[in-house]
Amino acid sequence: MPRRFRDIVNKARRDLHEHMKVPALYLANASAAPLPVDVRDHTKFVITGQEAGNSASAEMSDSTPRILFFIDQLANARHGAIFSFAPGEAYRVERTTPPNGITRFAEVTQLSAAEAAGLPVPAEVS
Repeated sequence: MPRRFRDIVNKARRDLHEHMKVPALYLANASAAPLPVDVRDHTKFVITGQEAGNSASAEMSDSTPRILFFIDQLANARHGAIFSFAPGEAYRVERTTPPNGITRFAEVTQLSAAEAAGLPVPAEVS
């Protein structure tokens, strides 16, 4: 039986995710139990400020930090929730995109080291 294109794409997404995943804890709110999830940093960098046809003009880059997660691990990341990665490294969810097949993106803002201090991290949760 021939495989459908969607099945091929989903297998490729899972294979890529398996090689590039990073463990994180999803904290829905301050009193919620941490949920272990495997995610990928999917930050997008965009060059802005360059004038068309003028290679001597200044260039700037802007980034949109995003975290990719699989819907079967986490259906949705709510606004204000936290993804915690390591001591001093965590991100607050600003919004999520609609599902893209088996995955979803959370657009996030990095917390300062002080804001991330004391948050549980994946190594501490079994």
